[in-house]
Amino acid sequence: MRAIDLKMILILTLMLGISGCQTGPQTGKVGDGKAEPDAISTLQQEDVLQAFGLEDEELWVEAADVYLGLAEKYPQPDKSAFHIKTALMYYKARNFRLAQAYLESLPGDAILEQDKNYQTIILAGSLLGIGKTYQSLLALPKIGDIEDFQYKAMALDIRSKGVLAIGKPMDSARLRIQIDQYLNTIKQTEKNHWLIWDAINRISEKAIIRALSEKQTSEMRGWLELNLIARRSNMLPDKMEPWISQWYQVYDQHSAGAYFAVNLLEESRRVYIKPARIALMLPFSGRLGKVSDAIQNGFLYAYYQDQELNAELEIIDASTDPEEFLRQYQQAIQNGADFIVGPISKDLVDVLQDQENLEVPTLALNYARKSQETTLNLYQFGLNPEDEAEQIANIALAEGRNLALTLVPDTDWGMRLQRAFTERFENLGGQVVGAETYPSKKNDYSNSIKRLLNLTSSIQRHALIQHAIGRSASFDPRRRQDVDMVFIAANSRQARLIKPQLKFHRAQALPVYATSHISSSSGSADDDRDLNGIRFLDIPWMLDNSANRDYQKINQLWSGSNKRLSRLYALGVDAYRLIPALRRLMINPGESELRNTGQLSVDSNGRVRRSLLLATYKKGITMLVEPPVNASSINTELQ
Repeated sequence: MRAIDLKMILILTLMLGISGCQTGPQTGKVGDGKAEPDAISTLQQEDVLQAFGLEDEELWVEAADVYLGLAEKYPQPDKSAFHIKTALMYYKARNFRLAQAYLESLPGDAILEQDKNYQTIILAGSLLGIGKTYQSLLALPKIGDIEDFQYKAMALDIRSKGVLAIGKPMDSARLRIQIDQYLNTIKQTEKNHWLIWDAINRISEKAIIRALSEKQTSEMRGWLELNLIARRSNMLPDKMEPWISQWYQVYDQHSAGAYFAVNLLEESRRVYIKPARIALMLPFSGRLGKVSDAIQNGFLYAYYQDQELNAELEIIDASTDPEEFLRQYQQAIQNGADFIVGPISKDLVDVLQDQENLEVPTLALNYARKSQETTLNLYQFGLNPEDEAEQIANIALAEGRNLALTLVPDTDWGMRLQRAFTERFENLGGQVVGAETYPSKKNDYSNSIKRLLNLTSSIQRHALIQHAIGRSASFDPRRRQDVDMVFIAANSRQARLIKPQLKFHRAQALPVYATSHISSSSGSADDDRDLNGIRFLDIPWMLDNSANRDYQKINQLWSGSNKRLSRLYALGVDAYRLIPALRRLMINPGESELRNTGQLSVDSNGRVRRSLLLATYKKGITMLVEPPVNASSINTELQ
């Protein structure tokens, strides 16, 4: 039987003049009878109804203030109920630190035993909200131990988000399917279905096919097959329609059948971009010529593989001069281009972003320097290093690292990555306690590393002691002990020098995190042994390519190409294949697609966001990183 909402219990209680009001546990005990039946004054009844009204209007902070007042007025068991409601309002307001601090500040007897699970769920959700993913998942109670349906849904939601964050999208989707039975409104169900869809979008096609060969519930199988239809049709309406009709014949009772599959097809018709003529504008002459060639090769490969779009293609050697580029841009439109890909220079992307309006949709292959509200029809996509630095901050915090050091080269690129990492890390509650730069063109970074680890101060203190006592004294310099990680910005050559020097200076136990730039193209395990243990991000094209047909084919076609440019081939492939999906992804910010350059989504400003894979070096060979050992104790049971 579906549980009754807390609000209804409280309203009925007030109408009957009974003091016992419950929190979330709709199937729990009514109260211990300590309060007298007439204990609730008219003013207090008005307060409760006021809180309900504020909740209905989603004025969470204001509702929290009222519930806090009620918690101070009421004796137990109502005090416990209103403490829980206060924390829940802070949580719904996304003020996760306040929700956590509030519950942790309460005396031991403030929350009754019957409400402890609800307290734990809110705390777990707050931990997830501030980036402490593993701590959140470890804290959650088993779903079967939760009596209240709304809190069951909340716990499943937190667990689903958490396991998605640690790279288990299949588990996340299964958990979301379980949530459906606890939802009361169509709006809640629709939102949950899009979250199921997003989780499945993060699963590789190979993994989906493998899952379909294994035992699955009809519900899960239906979602997986529907997702395969979307992928293999590339969301082309004409191709999707007959396949979805066949899907309905098999899954006529499926939860997605009522509206999701229909909406998916209707949306593909509404937002699908199908250009008749594409202009690829890249600077093939000059210093960016090799970069442009690599992107073009990936783009052409995808273009000739495509049997659906049938667009004409014009390739333009684009100028790097802003005025001349804009002239070429307008000429391409006059020649009939209704979609433009390019430029790749940040300066020219800035120029396009400064335009009041763009006549045709344009996919720039870089990002403007300012992330302001973008010009209409401008999309931005590239291998942005700042995105990687921000993701490293997310991952480090999720793995329990809270106190960081940063070591970056003395270049503009290094400072950009240092700034991106620091801002993200500290916004999520971490602390960067030390930052240093190193000379990018040299091989000895000892001075920078000693300053970073406070070894210079340790050596200076030793010198002062020797001077004070007038004789030599034995000395073993000690590095600082107030940190639990190092973020480095480096290429593979620099990283091979930094890691051994950190070890030499007694920092071998500090976890080291880096961006994809440390990834070596040497292909030699012996050369890359000095990278052992560094955790870094990279694109699926580089890390998970054994079954990637695009990767294998392009390697055959351009076998003699510079391996350092390999990521640019992937960028070219994805740039072409993103064209029909850009508008759909932008208006559905929760939706994403797994591509060669990462899990891709598009924000409201048309900027493509990439989520990358986590890897490490072991014996000089790159290996995908599995969740840490402590993640094995995380409860992912559904009941």
